[in-house]
Amino acid sequence: MTNPANPEDFHILDLPEDATPEDARRAYHRKKALYAEGALATYTLIETDERKKILDRIERAYMRISRDLRDTSPECYPPLVQPAGTELPIAPEAGEGIGPFLRKRRESMGFTLKDIAEKTRVRATYLGQIEAEDYQSLPALVYIRGFVFEFARVLGIPDPKNISEMFLAQMRSAGK
Repeated sequence: MTNPANPEDFHILDLPEDATPEDARRAYHRKKALYAEGALATYTLIETDERKKILDRIERAYMRISRDLRDTSPECYPPLVQPAGTELPIAPEAGEGIGPFLRKRRESMGFTLKDIAEKTRVRATYLGQIEAEDYQSLPALVYIRGFVFEFARVLGIPDPKNISEMFLAQMRSAGK
C-alpha cells in the first residue's frame, strides 16, 4: 500500500491542502528550480548532499500529492473498448518484453499511439519509447512507473500495476 499525502508534503511544496493538480505541478517545478544544481538563490547556501536530500523530499511529496489529487475513478479515464470477437492476451508470452507486448495489444485493438496518448495524457513519444524499450530515452523511473501503468490500464489489462512493475524490472536488468 502506498502512503497518502500528508500535511508535511503540502508544506514542502508550499501548497494549501485544497490545491488543484495544476497548482501542485506548478509548485513542484518552482521548488525543483529553486534547489536545482547551480540555482542562483541557493547554490552557495546549501551543500550538495543537503540539496539532494531536499530534492528527494520534494520529489516524494509531489508524487504523493499528485497521486492523491488525481481522479482515478473509472469514469474519469475509461479504458478503450476491445474490438468484438478478439481475444487479446492479458500478459506477455514467455520471453516477450513488456514494450512489444503493449505495442502488439494496442495494434490488435486498432489504436494509434496518439489515441493512447489522448487517454493517458502521456506523450506519444514516451509511449513509443516504452514500446521500443528505449530505456535510455525515457525519463526517471518514478514517471515511467505511472506511464506504463496508465498505458496498460487504458489497454484494458486487468493488472496494470503488475505490468508496470515487470517493465521496471526489465529496465533495471538492462542497466538503467
